Amino acid sequence: MSSPVSFRVSERDVYISIDGGTSPSDVKAEALQKAWQASEFSAAKLLDPQMLTQTATKYAQHFSKDSNKSIPFQVIIAEIFDADLKLQVSDDDMRVTASGIVGYGGKALTQEMIISALREKNITSGIQRKGIEALVEHTNEAPPGAEMSVTVAKGKHPINGSNARFKPLVDDARKRVLRPQLREDGTADMRDLGAQVTVDPGQPLLQKIPLSKGRPGFTVFGQELEAMDGEDRDFAPGEGTKISHDDPNVIIADRTGLPSFNGNSVQVDDVMQLNNVDVSTGHVKFKGSVIVTGNVSEGMKVTCTGDITVGGYVDSAELYADGNITVQKGCIGRLLNASETGEHDEDADDWIPEVSTKLVAGGSVWCAYAQYSFFDAKNGVHTNKQLTHCHVVTKGPLAIGGEGKAARGKLIGGTIETSDHIYCGQLGAPAGTKTRIYWSLPPHDPQAVSHLNHLRSSLAKLIARAKTLQQGLERCKSLEDEAKRVQYQQKLHGELKKIKSRITTTRISIDSVLEAFETHPTLRTMVSREVFPGILFIFKEKSLRIKEHRNGTMFLLEDKQLRVDSLL
Repeated sequence: MSSPVSFRVSERDVYISIDGGTSPSDVKAEALQKAWQASEFSAAKLLDPQMLTQTATKYAQHFSKDSNKSIPFQVIIAEIFDADLKLQVSDDDMRVTASGIVGYGGKALTQEMIISALREKNITSGIQRKGIEALVEHTNEAPPGAEMSVTVAKGKHPINGSNARFKPLVDDARKRVLRPQLREDGTADMRDLGAQVTVDPGQPLLQKIPLSKGRPGFTVFGQELEAMDGEDRDFAPGEGTKISHDDPNVIIADRTGLPSFNGNSVQVDDVMQLNNVDVSTGHVKFKGSVIVTGNVSEGMKVTCTGDITVGGYVDSAELYADGNITVQKGCIGRLLNASETGEHDEDADDWIPEVSTKLVAGGSVWCAYAQYSFFDAKNGVHTNKQLTHCHVVTKGPLAIGGEGKAARGKLIGGTIETSDHIYCGQLGAPAGTKTRIYWSLPPHDPQAVSHLNHLRSSLAKLIARAKTLQQGLERCKSLEDEAKRVQYQQKLHGELKKIKSRITTTRISIDSVLEAFETHPTLRTMVSREVFPGILFIFKEKSLRIKEHRNGTMFLLEDKQLRVDSLL
C-alpha cells in the first residue's frame, strides 16, 4: 500500500502533499516526521522546527471542513538553500579568507565555483588549492548550517636582500679566550692559557660573502611588492695580508704572525720578544705584538698594535695594546690619589681609585691577580684569584676565578664599570670594604646602527620620490589632451602605489630595529659563595646598597631595574 504522504519541490520551496480523503489518524505528526526523514528532501530547512506538527493539525482542520475529498492537501513546509560562500580580503591585500556554510538540501561548493568567485574579485595570485579542497569537502560532508573558514589565497611578502658580510676563516688573536687549560686528569693548569693564534703566509684569513638580491613579493590581486637588494661593502686587506690570486673574495696572510680582524679587514701583526722591560730597555712602542718573558718594572710603558704577553709581574707600569693583554703572574700597584697624611675617602660612594698600574686593551685582559690597578678592556677582564681595590672599565664580562657558579675568586673594594656580567666567589670583605659596581646598558650593534641609518636614508629618498609623483599628478590636471592626461595619470598612480608600498615596508623595518634598541639583555653579578656589607650597585639614578652578610646571591639589572635574587 502506497503512502498517502509525498513531497515535491518547486524552485526552492518544498511542498508536502497528503492524498484527499486520508484519515487524520493516518497522518499524525509522528507519521509525517518519519515520511519526511525518509524523503530525498530531508536536508532542506523546515520553515519552523514544529512545521510537521503544525501540518498535521492543519490537515485535521481541513479534513473536517472540506467536503471534497478528492483534492490533495498541499502546503509549503521547507526551503532548499545552496551552500553559501563569503570572501574576506585582509586590509593589506595579503590574505583572502573564505567562509563556507553548508546548504540545506542544495548544491555543495565546487572548486570551479570558488575559483570563479575569486576571479570575480580579481583575486588571481597565491591561490591555496588545499584550502579550497578543504572547503569543498566541508560543504559536501558536514551537516547543514555548519560553517568553516579557511585561507584560499595568500600573498607573499617581499624579502630584502642581505648585505655583503665577512666570514673570518681563523680565530681572532685579540679575541682569544684567555682561561686556564685542563690537564688530562681534569685539573687546571693556571700557567697555560691556551695556544696563541698564529698564521703562515698564504693561509686564508677572511672571506667575503657577496650581497644577495631582494626577492619581490605580491598581493592576492597580483600587484608586485618590491624588495630592496642588499648593500655591498668594500673588501680591504690590512698590513701583512693581501687578496688571494685564486679567489678575489678571500684575503690571505702575507707573513707569519697574529691575525686580528676589523669588520671588512684583517691584518697580521709581527711579534717582538723581550726578557724584561725596565730602564735598560726603555719604554716599548711596537707595531705588532710584544712578548715579555719576565717582568715589566715600575714606571715603564709598553705600547703595541697587537697583543701583550707578560710572563712575570707588572709593577706600577702601564700597558697599552690594541689586542689582548696577558699577565701570567700579577699586577701590583699603589694609590696615587692619597693625601700626604695617607688619608683618602675610599668609603665615599663616588670614589674612583687613581692607581699606578694601568692596562688598556682593545681586546681582553687576563692576569693571575691584581691590586690597585686600572683595567680598560673592551672584551672583558679575567683574573684567576683576586681583584683588590682596582678600577675596571669594560664592555665585556668580569670573571674572577672562573665563570658562572664555578667562580671562586674574590672581588674586594674598588670601582667596576661594565655593561656585561660579573662572576666571583666572594664579593666584598668582612670589614665592609666599599665595593662599587656601575652598570650601563650594552652598546648597540654597529651593524644594526648602520642598517638603521641605511633604512632612514632609503625612507627619505622614497618620501621625496612620492612628493615628486604627487606634484606630477597635480601638473597632469592642466593637460588639455584628455588621452595623454589619463595615460600619464595612470602611469603616475601606478608608480606612486608602488612607492607607498615600499614606504610602508621601510617604516615597519625601522620600527622593528628601534624596538630592538629599546630592550636590553639581563645583566647579572653572580656571587657563588659570600656577599659582605658595603656593596653598592648603581645604574643611572638608581642604586642598590647591600647592608647585610649573604650567602651565594644573584644581583640583576633587568628591564632597567636593579634587583636581588637567590642563587639556585
